[in-house]
Amino acid sequence: MLVQALAKYADTYLAGQLAELALEEKPVPFMVEINEAGEFIVVRERTHEVTQASGKKVRLAQTLLVPRSPVNRVSGVHPLLGCDAIQYVVGPFPGVWTQDSEVAKHRAHHSAFIELIQRAASETGDPSLGACASFYADETQVTKARNALAEKKAKGGILVTLAVRPRGLSQDEPGGPVVERARVREFWSHHYNERFTERHAEGGEAICLITGRRGPVAVTHEKIKGTGNLGGQPAGVSLMSFDKEAFRSYGWERNANSPVSPERAAAYVLALNDLLRPGEHRQGHSREKVLRTRSDHGGVAFVYWTREPSDDSPMAIFEDAQPEDVARLVRAPFTGAQRATNIAANEFFLLTVSGNGGRLVVRDWFYDSLAKVMANVGKWFEGLRVADVFNSGEPSRPPKLWELLQTISPPRLGQVKESNDKVNAERAMRMVRRALLGSPLSLSVLAAALGRLRAGSGNNRLSPVRIGLIRLCVNDILSLQKGGESFMSESLDPNQEHPAYLCGRILAIYDALQYQAQGDVNVTVADRYYGLASTYPQLAFPKLETLSKAHLKKLRRDNGPAGYAIAKQIDELTDRLVAHGAKYPAQLNLEDQGRFAIGYHHQKAESARKAKEAKELKSATQPAQ
Repeated sequence: MLVQALAKYADTYLAGQLAELALEEKPVPFMVEINEAGEFIVVRERTHEVTQASGKKVRLAQTLLVPRSPVNRVSGVHPLLGCDAIQYVVGPFPGVWTQDSEVAKHRAHHSAFIELIQRAASETGDPSLGACASFYADETQVTKARNALAEKKAKGGILVTLAVRPRGLSQDEPGGPVVERARVREFWSHHYNERFTERHAEGGEAICLITGRRGPVAVTHEKIKGTGNLGGQPAGVSLMSFDKEAFRSYGWERNANSPVSPERAAAYVLALNDLLRPGEHRQGHSREKVLRTRSDHGGVAFVYWTREPSDDSPMAIFEDAQPEDVARLVRAPFTGAQRATNIAANEFFLLTVSGNGGRLVVRDWFYDSLAKVMANVGKWFEGLRVADVFNSGEPSRPPKLWELLQTISPPRLGQVKESNDKVNAERAMRMVRRALLGSPLSLSVLAAALGRLRAGSGNNRLSPVRIGLIRLCVNDILSLQKGGESFMSESLDPNQEHPAYLCGRILAIYDALQYQAQGDVNVTVADRYYGLASTYPQLAFPKLETLSKAHLKKLRRDNGPAGYAIAKQIDELTDRLVAHGAKYPAQLNLEDQGRFAIGYHHQKAESARKAKEAKELKSATQPAQ
């Protein structure tokens, strides 16, 4: 089903490229510009700034429709016309993009590139190719271009395109890339088709696994790019490859073990290369709508798409978590009859991949109704919502995926703050499945969130992002148990009788008591006892009771009503604990540690809400000055 869905993606979104397989869209960071006489002018950088999901800004190379190789270029010399790797275009440069052992190879690549330019110029009569031939006839002009690229810190393997500036253009106006000229593309298309046919003629015939029709079989499939930062080889990886004896059956050679027609093999590879391409893609019905199709977390890439073009992207809403988009999704996910019909008839696909040397590793793959996925994302955000201590107990804002992953990732060495450097791929995948499919979160996610909570202190312990994740984990456990226990609410639940929840509330009250009695201190009772109280309450709370007596005595002396009010709160909650058989539980399991954390947070948020109400009431009743 996976390769069929990928091939369908190419048919739907990449029909133009599929019709002309001789060309492909690739990032081309540099352009060598010459004039009509073949004289070097300048090297231009072709980059633009992109804002990632985490908010970080990076510069990426602009893409260009360039010649596609009809053969596998891992070995041998196979030049492309007008745009190629830097060693093909300007030759070797030892110490910069050429190692000492590669000088002869890069010189051969460069010679073959020049030979192809000269042949194409002769056969087509194109003036731009003629200017390129003149450029390569003068080694001093090529040397100027080579040195200019070195000054730009160009690296080995990057693509460089040739461009010719017509007479009359100013210095600020770039010339057009040679590969965009009609006669150049026509020449390359003819060359590509000849070599492509020769390459797959030896593959024989079989039934294609994608189409179900008998016909020629692709001997090998093209390389999939974009996994260099995921553990794959920068030169590309393969989804289907049978390059060792152990991978072959019944004497079948190479991809005859998994027969796919050359055209369909090119389609699924084209789709993967497009989906794995960084940046943003235009896929919606709206011309202004720009949707990403790839997101990286924890060393894996999540690529996603819909069967038919749609302006609705559940993965984008899940990742970006813009409050207005989330509110609209939760309140009325499918407004409008036509839109509701389009969503109901559409499907959503998500593929999770990483690289392993020369192979593409499929970590996860699923598809479902777009309507169902959108509804699941709405439930995800509802499950993560909690009262925000820092916003006077108001509902927390929707968290982004990277924020959630950050709150359960270990800190960098020597730092207390969370880091996104050590995101666990398995946990990232579980969160994505929870948001899009509704699959319950694992205990490992809850354990990680609680571990970071215990290691924190002060305001760091009150993060609504982390506590929202803990609430979702606990409620997922309760939904699986089906034992009739009440779910954890988003704000204080005065009717919640679970001992772990009540213990969390009592610790928060002890913390507030210390603050009212002593003001700001370096280490609060919560900082000192949270870890013990949240795991072994029976050991921690007798010590807290002893400390509280001194704090209560001082507070009653300084502020009698406040002291009596807090004492009453503590007595009421401890009385409710006794009703369950013991004053304090001996030990809390992982699920109950989550309840404890939620109770602690809820009590803190409720205190913040009441403080705001009291302040507003005081302000409203004060006479005007």
